[in-house]
Amino acid sequence: MLTRRSSQLRKHPGQVAFPGGAADETDSSLNITALREAYEEVGLNPDRVDIIGQLPPLDSISGFQVTPIVGLLPDGLQFKQNKNEVETLFEVPLGYVLNKDNYHSIEIIRRNKPLRIYFIYYADNFIWGLTASILQRLATQVHGFL
Repeated sequence: MLTRRSSQLRKHPGQVAFPGGAADETDSSLNITALREAYEEVGLNPDRVDIIGQLPPLDSISGFQVTPIVGLLPDGLQFKQNKNEVETLFEVPLGYVLNKDNYHSIEIIRRNKPLRIYFIYYADNFIWGLTASILQRLATQVHGFL
């Protein structure tokens, strides 16, 4: 499940992202943060998520460290996006995400260091940057275990 962030947001407006965000002081774990943020952004009931793990933290270009939490959702869930944060909500089939041939990348130099930027297209959605890196890392880890 991915979102297109509201064009009204100050940071990363209109970009494709996972539901998520910064930890609150009251969050007792990264899992709790992920579930709270998903509820706030898309109305995902935390009781319906089966968390199966997390990926290693990634550093974003904009200075954030993100720890992706991986969970499974049952079919048929209804979502209600928070219009202040989420413009649209869409799903990408897991088989498509796990197919490493769907990923492309370019290398840029940022602050005198090489940086690989991943991107993937699905339907009319251009997914790039940190979101694509998270998906690519998931595909790489799954293929490493197969």
